Amino acid sequence: MSVLLSNDAELPLLVAEEEFEAALDEVLRTAGLDADAVVSVAYVDDDEMRELNHAWRGIDAPTDVLSFPLLDGACPEEVLAHALDTKEDPVELGDIALAPQVIAAQAPSFGTTPVEECRLMLVHGMLHLLGYDHMNEDDAIAMEECELIVLRALASRRGEDPATVRIGPVTRHHEDEKGE
Repeated sequence: MSVLLSNDAELPLLVAEEEFEAALDEVLRTAGLDADAVVSVAYVDDDEMRELNHAWRGIDAPTDVLSFPLLDGACPEEVLAHALDTKEDPVELGDIALAPQVIAAQAPSFGTTPVEECRLMLVHGMLHLLGYDHMNEDDAIAMEECELIVLRALASRRGEDPATVRIGPVTRHHEDEKGE
């Protein structure tokens, strides 16, 4: 697993650089993808995230994480099949943009720390690259189960009690469904 991390705004990293690769590796293992992969992760400030969110989702506000999968609109099975069938080595999966200021600001409302919330958003973004989504209840539950499995495995590797890992309220894009 290769993570191309960019932080042009020189924002403070909420998690250590080595955690990025460990988290994304664990997502791949949990999803059943045994292939060398590369992902680009960009730390962006609120203004840049607002611009990205407006350009790609039509929402004129910053958000915590955006994912830009190489296979946009593919389901997890299609992404896995592509990754296993492709001749690319490593397999390019896409890009993730994280807004650490948004993540840190929202963490208390979810009962988490900025570090915990950043780990979740990184895992969440990676799952989107693998074709997971949360637009309907069943898909959201499956995605959240994967997030919890990954985050608990990572906690265990850090020597922490995995049973203490919790994720915030379920994520839905109701505003997207309404066309807002």
